[in-house]
Amino acid sequence: MKIAHVVRQYYPSVGGLEDYTYNLAIEQRAKGHDVVVITLNTDFQTGEQLPAVDQHMGIEIRRVPWRGSMRYPIATLDLDLLNSMDLVHVHAVDFFIDYLSLMKRLGRLQATLVLCTHGGFFHTQKHQWLKKLFFNTVTRFTLSGVDGVICNSTNDQAVFEKIFARCVMVNNGIRLKKFGEGNGGPVATTDDLIYLGRFSSNKRLAWLIEAYAGLASPSGLLKIIGRSKTGDAQQLQALIDKLDCGARVKLLLDIDDAAIADAIISAKATVSASAYEGFGLGVVELMSYGLIPFLSTDPLSFGDFVRDSEAGVTFEVGADNFDIQYQKLIANWSSATAANAAHYARRFSWTAVSEEIFNVYESTLEKSVRAYR
Repeated sequence: MKIAHVVRQYYPSVGGLEDYTYNLAIEQRAKGHDVVVITLNTDFQTGEQLPAVDQHMGIEIRRVPWRGSMRYPIATLDLDLLNSMDLVHVHAVDFFIDYLSLMKRLGRLQATLVLCTHGGFFHTQKHQWLKKLFFNTVTRFTLSGVDGVICNSTNDQAVFEKIFARCVMVNNGIRLKKFGEGNGGPVATTDDLIYLGRFSSNKRLAWLIEAYAGLASPSGLLKIIGRSKTGDAQQLQALIDKLDCGARVKLLLDIDDAAIADAIISAKATVSASAYEGFGLGVVELMSYGLIPFLSTDPLSFGDFVRDSEAGVTFEVGADNFDIQYQKLIANWSSATAANAAHYARRFSWTAVSEEIFNVYESTLEKSVRAYR
């Protein structure tokens, strides 16, 4: 099959959306499919302008100029290229899906058009009323012109099936132990908690730092790992300094994969106070190392992780139960619960997920061909 992935950011940019598209493209190419990725010509994290045509790991990359905001970048796509494909797979709800759905309606795009939701645009509470208005008008109209919608979590399915009845849920895929095995250090020798990911506002890292600083007697460190360009790291460090909790909260910025793996391997749990997630890819990636989850109750998928893995504990942001739940987390840890977490993560391997997605492709192609006839 000839497949085009359309996504606003891709390699060398890093993040959940980029990682998802990258791994899916790699799996599809390994299965013999002809894959091209179409993306923007700027790395949002560094501001670097990237070459128009590139290749990485055997995947052809086409990059296009854009204007507007990073949240809703506007760009012109090569419809001749897209029409040479069997299927166009758009990642995230942004300009690209609005534009290509319109081109489909106008008869200028003939390829089958599929959307992956990736959490939509509800990752933060900011401008919620405006987002809901846009979702129920523009996005509803857009989805009526696409051939299929893949929801990446139960969260997304609950939201998107209200405006598109034929949603198919396929959980995100992960690379098991994506950071490698580290330097062979000791395993689970500390009670450290690991947060790894972006420093965006929906992650509520300031709240997490304050909550951990307020624990009566933590038995390990809270290690917050990320890139300095993915949020206001200086503000987080200033908060750590203000609370004088540097002995129990460590901000680890821009460290390499081996150092990340060393921090993960020696810890016992992964933590997130996130307010909203399309899925929670980073949590499951860390669970693949045997880290048990310690998670906010707000994202629906977080409850799934704890319940279905039979490992870990949830806490309620804003309630006075963080200390109690932390003590329960540490008391309930065992090698068996660590094994449960790792076993659960394996169901999200990219081999299994890519097969599910290809089944959706085939089903959607059949329906679109029948509709055309």
